[in-house]
Amino acid sequence: MITSPQIAAAIRGLAAGDALGVPWETAPPERIDRTRLFDLPASRGWPSGATSDDTSQTMIVARLLADTAGAPTADEFMRRLSAEADQIRGMGSTTRRALKHYTATHTFPEISPQSRASNGAAMRIAPVGWIVPPTDPDRRRTLVHELSRGTHPHPVSIGAASIVSAMATQALEDPARILPAAIDEATHLALPDFAPIHQAATGAWTPPPDGIPILAAPTITAVVHTIHHSTDLTTALTYAVTLGGDTDTVAAIVGGILGGIPGQPPPPWWPRVLFPEDAEVDQLATRLTELRG
Repeated sequence: MITSPQIAAAIRGLAAGDALGVPWETAPPERIDRTRLFDLPASRGWPSGATSDDTSQTMIVARLLADTAGAPTADEFMRRLSAEADQIRGMGSTTRRALKHYTATHTFPEISPQSRASNGAAMRIAPVGWIVPPTDPDRRRTLVHELSRGTHPHPVSIGAASIVSAMATQALEDPARILPAAIDEATHLALPDFAPIHQAATGAWTPPPDGIPILAAPTITAVVHTIHHSTDLTTALTYAVTLGGDTDTVAAIVGGILGGIPGQPPPPWWPRVLFPEDAEVDQLATRLTELRG
């Protein structure tokens, strides 16, 4: 039986990964100082311990799911995101453009030939996996689509979010099924962009030497690769950051998946994380657990 402390730990795991990665975002692997990781050093105008839009948008999604009894709309997500946008650090260009478009037209962006399949939907979608059990993939995929299309309508962006949600729901039930769930979801999507998922899940994928880009498919491949190579939350988050590139997003997604596995201690840097939302996490987790049923 899934308990609310599991979901609370997953929320905190996501925030812990985000904060660990923020100081090193965009850095190539060789520029990441492994001796300073747990210090969460201030960097690029960000205070020590800060979390980014990865955590902020995940909290918006979690609250929205709780407030709507698991029946959110893309419009309401965009309204809530717009209301908080000025206070959210590090929001990506795809999301900013979508918000500007929505504010002006009250419509969602369309896919153009110039559209990039970036990872903004995947980074916030773990709460869908937390509330929908593995036995209901159709509902899970429907929610993923609804909570992604307002900012990231590209099929690869939505597909990456669907893979995250599949891993997140399995982590709460059976950690041994996390990687098979990623493979199964990638197979279901049948998009060539996700061909490396099977390689990553079996240890046959090599990360790019200059770091993980913000594109959705490489991000999720890096998440799967990290989980394959790690045995616990702290090890996984540390490894995710040392891949370089979009360090905060890869680590945040990994934290939102592995954080829900019972019996893990908080990461050693947790007391340094600036997470004002922590005061509401336990109550929010209880509401999300009730939705899972």
